Amino acid sequence: MQHSKGWDDFGKPPFNFYKGFEEFMKVFPDEDRELYPEMFKLPTGVYEVALPRPLGIAFEEREVGRGVIVTECVEGGNAAESGLIEPDDVLIAVTAVKAPGAMSRFERKLIPCKSLDYDTIVGAIGTNESPRCDNVVLQFMRPSACDEAQVDTFLEFFEVPPTHVFRTN
Repeated sequence: MQHSKGWDDFGKPPFNFYKGFEEFMKVFPDEDRELYPEMFKLPTGVYEVALPRPLGIAFEEREVGRGVIVTECVEGGNAAESGLIEPDDVLIAVTAVKAPGAMSRFERKLIPCKSLDYDTIVGAIGTNESPRCDNVVLQFMRPSACDEAQVDTFLEFFEVPPTHVFRTN
């Protein structure tokens, strides 16, 4: 799925630092809201939470290399204090920071992670560090309350085309 702005502005303000779904989507025109109304709300059974580190979440791979589920929220930890996250919730997306280099600039993106392995997901969480980041934004789905195919369609919107990521001009 593509939106009217295309990906030309992706990586530039306001798309260079993901703060949350509402903030990310507010820049799109009414035309997009009319054409793709399902993209302007989180799917049923999906929620987003911004937590300071340490998160206080124990994750386990769903199956090797295919995302993670919550096994436990540490008592008194940031996840437990949020009151939202429950065991068996599936992490579907997380913010990750791309540090500036010779050909790039600082960016924090929301990356779908249902098809990433445990180490990659934990590594992405770890990139959300002070002083630029005071939290990690995570999106979860509650399997008992959602249509996973609908969630997969929703996540396609956040997949950055490889041609954009590696473009240097």
